[in-house]
Amino acid sequence: MKVTIAVLCLMWLCLCESRRLKRCDVVRIFKQEGLDGFEGFSVGNYVCTAYWESRFKTHRVRSADTGKDYGIFQINSFKWCDDGTPGGKNKCKIPCSDLLKDDLKASVECAKLIVKTEGLKSWDTWGSYCKGRKMSRWVKGCEEH
Repeated sequence: MKVTIAVLCLMWLCLCESRRLKRCDVVRIFKQEGLDGFEGFSVGNYVCTAYWESRFKTHRVRSADTGKDYGIFQINSFKWCDDGTPGGKNKCKIPCSDLLKDDLKASVECAKLIVKTEGLKSWDTWGSYCKGRKMSRWVKGCEEH
């Protein structure tokens, strides 16, 4: 019984460990997933938003006023994904756990739906730290060779 508890605790610790991507990795993935120029915003806008939302931590989960926020974009479970939040809408039609994957595919696809329907203004951090600022700094030094 003690061994089972110890194993479960170790598994839980591994799940809680957050992976932080490097900025240039985020730029590369976002470009591959079609965010550069998406809905008229340069990739720098998305990189800036992801930084201020999660500091590029792919497994970040944070409590929110309603539901929880998940992944690199801190996408909320009440409106956008399913984690069992009562009354949740799951507009991205995915389990919230998909937003915690390092490949970022689900996070980017859901973010695209959010931007298409509400714009980047949906993220308060974009308005506070990114909007109207020079976005080239977020991609500087990440050019592909």
